[in-house]
Amino acid sequence: MDILFFSHQGAMYRYFNYLNRKLPFDTKIVDFSPIFQIGVEVPALSAADIAQGIAFQLERKRRKYKAPEWVWRVVQRYYERQYLRFYRRFYILLNKYQPKCIALWNGHRLPEFAIKHLAEQLNIPVVHFENGLLPNTTTFDLKGVNDANSLPREAEFYRARTASKVSTPVADRDLVIRKFHRSKRSHAEDDIFHKPLPAKFIFVPFQVKFDSQVLLNSPHIKTMSELYSWIEYVVDNSDDSSLKFIVKEHPSDPEKYTELYQKNPKIIFSNRDTKELIEKSQAVVTINSSVGIEALLLHKPVIVLGGACYGIDGLCHHLGSMEELSVVVNNISSSQPDVVFIEQFLDYLEREYCVPGSWRSPNPTHVGALTEKFTVLIESAADG
Repeated sequence: MDILFFSHQGAMYRYFNYLNRKLPFDTKIVDFSPIFQIGVEVPALSAADIAQGIAFQLERKRRKYKAPEWVWRVVQRYYERQYLRFYRRFYILLNKYQPKCIALWNGHRLPEFAIKHLAEQLNIPVVHFENGLLPNTTTFDLKGVNDANSLPREAEFYRARTASKVSTPVADRDLVIRKFHRSKRSHAEDDIFHKPLPAKFIFVPFQVKFDSQVLLNSPHIKTMSELYSWIEYVVDNSDDSSLKFIVKEHPSDPEKYTELYQKNPKIIFSNRDTKELIEKSQAVVTINSSVGIEALLLHKPVIVLGGACYGIDGLCHHLGSMEELSVVVNNISSSQPDVVFIEQFLDYLEREYCVPGSWRSPNPTHVGALTEKFTVLIESAADG
């Protein structure tokens, strides 16, 4: 078999099923529904292997829900059994179909981690799919997603490229439109979030509190309240009394940070259009949000506080403390983005790295680009 797709039932499963039908390879799609299996010997798993396999899933649930510690001990034991069950099931499937490669979404959650664990043991390459780094694109990466992806981190790699002529004026570049979580749709329309913008401000997009970007790739800031504290420190140490900060809650995050809305008059919460907030800002401060790349698309200075695939020297300010952030913000007026470097980086994303077309609405161009990438991978696996 050429490709074995794994996915939860839902939108990603429907996308993989579409590829299962359209790609010119021997493929199969498998979901994570429980199935009956008789006893089969599988490679041994250590306690450390299991702990690593469930770590993200357990911490993600802890971020989403509040419960006594004894509840989490029960949940942990349940996840340990789940990991063993998935490990056994996927071991049987991989030996049955012997795929040349595996395709899955993101790769961090418990079932996907079990698959990756087995794939490493069996020397099967894994393709990680995710939302694309650029609007209307999709990620296809053999190494991982977000800060774990395969993008080169050396500035010289991109500077050596000759960027194609910019076909779309910066002001006309479209960004991703994010829909509000159902629990926040009416809340987001409150007048408090739609006041006129100050003359001078820095934009700070909040992120989903239980997202992998925050859980795995943010060593210094673990919550949006902590991010707010960093911004408040900068406000208290600002050389410019007129500078304000605009915070936008992530539309997909059900959390409402009501206790922060009126806490500091220089930190204003807004739900105005993200593109407008980027364009009118002096700079964008983010942990590692995709808004950082959107700010690069609009040629704005970007300050990154966590692990991000675009946190490259010369492309962004990559900082690790609130003191460093305060210094950079106090000098932001003299910090002009390197537009040539930005375009070289974006050109590589568009022409080499990203798969054209969103996975939400795949078209023949999208399928054709994936066919090329999978062909290289499958032929390489066959030769190896």
